[in-house]
Amino acid sequence: MAGDPVVLDFENAEVRTSDYESLKPEGWLTGEIINFYWTFLERREFRAEPAVLFLGTYTAYRISNAESAAVTDSISAQLSDEMQQHQVILIPLNHRSHWSLLVYCRLTRTFYHYDSISKHNRDFAERAAGRFLRVLEPRVKEGFFFKSMQTPQQNNDYDCGVYVLAIAEELARRFINNKRERGRREDAPRRPAAAAATVRDKPAAAPASTAQQQFPHHTQRRSHTTPAAARAPLSATVTAATMAPPGRAVASDLLRPKLGKPFAGLYSPFTHIYPDAAGGFRPLEPMLRGGGVGPDELVGGGSGSRGAASGSARSREDRLRLEEAMMERAGLPRDFWLVTVEDIEYP
Repeated sequence: MAGDPVVLDFENAEVRTSDYESLKPEGWLTGEIINFYWTFLERREFRAEPAVLFLGTYTAYRISNAESAAVTDSISAQLSDEMQQHQVILIPLNHRSHWSLLVYCRLTRTFYHYDSISKHNRDFAERAAGRFLRVLEPRVKEGFFFKSMQTPQQNNDYDCGVYVLAIAEELARRFINNKRERGRREDAPRRPAAAAATVRDKPAAAPASTAQQQFPHHTQRRSHTTPAAARAPLSATVTAATMAPPGRAVASDLLRPKLGKPFAGLYSPFTHIYPDAAGGFRPLEPMLRGGGVGPDELVGGGSGSRGAASGSARSREDRLRLEEAMMERAGLPRDFWLVTVEDIEYP
C-alpha cells in the first residue's frame, strides 16, 4: 500500500508504518507486530527448536472464527503434518479488540488460557479450543482439557498485546529449557559410588524459603538471572538495544508491560471438553462445580455420551490430583504453567 509503506521486512514478516505506530505509548499492538515478534523468537531466540510453535495471527484468526467443521478440516488438511512435530503451540487470540494467549500442550492434552483482563476472552477461548483441536489433533476422538490460568493483570486498556508477547516468550523458553534439562539427565552416565558418597558428605543446605518450597521450579530458574539491584533501568535498555548480543530477545524489555494487580494464586479449576453429536466440541461445565469425567472416562467417536461415571462428583482436590498426575506423566513440574509478575517483568 502506497500510503502505508513497509518499514521492516524480517524473514518475510513485514512491519508497515501503521504497525510501527502501534508501538508508541498507549498504542494497541497490531497482528503484524505480533507476527514479527513470533518470527524473531523462532528464527533467532529459539532457532532449531521444533518443540514449540508460534502460530501466526492470520492462521489463529481463521481457526478460532471457523464457522463449521468443514473449515477446520480444510485447514487441518493443509497444516496437520506440519503441526505434529510441535509439542507446545502458542496461539494469539483476538476477540472484541482484545489479545489473549491460548497455549496447547500436546503432552497433557490441555489448553491453557492467559488473559490480562480477567475473563474477557474466556468464553471465546473455550469455543476456539475445540476448533484448534480439530486442526492440531485431527485423529484424536477423545476430549481434552481447558484451564483458565491466573494471569498478571494490566492496569490500562492497551497493553494486552504486550502481555501476550511477554507470557509467550516466558513459556517457550521455560519449556525448551525443561526439555533440554530432561535430555541431559537421560543422557548423563550414572555417577560412581564414590562421587555420590562425596556429595552425601557435604554439609546440608540452608532450609528453603517459603517461596522456594511453594514454587521450586521458578526459584531454581531465577537463581541464574541478574539480581534485581543490578538490572539496568528501562531507559538504559532502550539506549543499549542495538548493542545487545545476537539472539537476545531485547524486544521483551523494550515492550515491557505496565504491570497492574499482582498475581493472585496458583490453581484455577479446569474444564473437560467433550465431542458433541455434531462432531464439534463443547465444555462440560459441571466439572467447574465438582462434576465431570476423568481421563479414563473420556468419550470417543463424537457420540456425546459422557460414560458410566459421568454423574459422579469430582471435588477440587480430585481435579488437582488429576492435573498433577497429567503433569507428572508429561515430566513437567506442578507449577510449570504458572506465570507470575516477576516472570514477565524481568524476562
